[in-house]
Amino acid sequence: MSGNWSVRSDYGNPSPFIQFWAAGGTTVTGEIRVTAAGSSPFYFKSVDLYSSTTTIPYTIKGLRNSSMVFSVTDALPKTFGDLRTVASPNSADAIDTLSIVLTNAAAACCRNPMGLDTIVLTSTPTTPLPPTMFSLNGQVTDSATGTGISGAIVSIADGPNAHVTTSTDASGIYSFTGLQQSGFTVNVSANNYVSQSQGVTLTSNQTLSFQLVHLPPTPAPPAGTTIIGFNGLTVNGASVGSYTESGFTVLPTSGAWVVNTTYGNPAPFIEFSALSETTVTGEVRVSAGGSVFRFKFVDLYSSITTVPYTITGFRNSSRVFTFADTLPHTFGNFRTVANPNASTVIDTLRITLINELPASCVCQNNPMGLDNIVLTQ
Repeated sequence: MSGNWSVRSDYGNPSPFIQFWAAGGTTVTGEIRVTAAGSSPFYFKSVDLYSSTTTIPYTIKGLRNSSMVFSVTDALPKTFGDLRTVASPNSADAIDTLSIVLTNAAAACCRNPMGLDTIVLTSTPTTPLPPTMFSLNGQVTDSATGTGISGAIVSIADGPNAHVTTSTDASGIYSFTGLQQSGFTVNVSANNYVSQSQGVTLTSNQTLSFQLVHLPPTPAPPAGTTIIGFNGLTVNGASVGSYTESGFTVLPTSGAWVVNTTYGNPAPFIEFSALSETTVTGEVRVSAGGSVFRFKFVDLYSSITTVPYTITGFRNSSRVFTFADTLPHTFGNFRTVANPNASTVIDTLRITLINELPASCVCQNNPMGLDNIVLTQ
């Protein structure tokens, strides 16, 4: 009914499944309708939904003789590339037309696929189990000291209780009360801590105790060291022009570089993209208004490909070093590239990345970028 749906035969639950795309920074609505031969009535039980990089707002409607029987609207949390089942609370209601509408709002950085698989229908009604009350309580403690962590965030993700969160009190105690229709996942986080036990699946009333490991403070860089972390870039998806931080200027000279405030090492960072069957060169130049400096490290990133790079240092317009290599696929992480010429004095640094997306890649869009340019003077 809407959306440019296509078949994907290499993935599904099981494969194949169907999907449609939204270009970066756009919103596309995809709708399918299901009917039975001769307008026979049927009952809708569940459907599996999928998204690569975003949450999935959906509306599912059942009609009979062109009149609305039920309508369910919600948003499935980001599936991280998996398929998640949405169960119908109206599986006892006879319909002759089923409409499934997905809203694909892609972030500015990335083209996003969204789709569905395994629509379960029956010819006889089934009464869904009613929601039951659940309670969840426990304590979040520091694993080293055993003391409670005040202000830790405990959240319930997936299922009907998505986006429910609470904070621990001064002793690290938390509690939830609500409705449970299916299993869901409990996560815990806190500033300056990392969880040892994220992703606990709750299926009944439980007391869950979490421990967090305290992260040591990041040591201050040595005197004279500058880390360009792009912290002054605050608008997600904005084009990157000339950017100055701590006396250094970063100037993109090829590639359509944009800001990504939702990710980084830490966020934000800068990136550029290549579409399927294209090769795009992205280059930035770093200078300090004519002053000399030394280049030590840079963190590089790619979503789905390896990262061929060339890094060149100049002084008085003459090249004083260059090194090139290909960083293995980072699987969405950042990897540090160290300069083997870190003691060499330069006044201009060029970092060049080659973003090649082959036709064989089903993702059709690859972001590549960098963060944390480390320099000394």
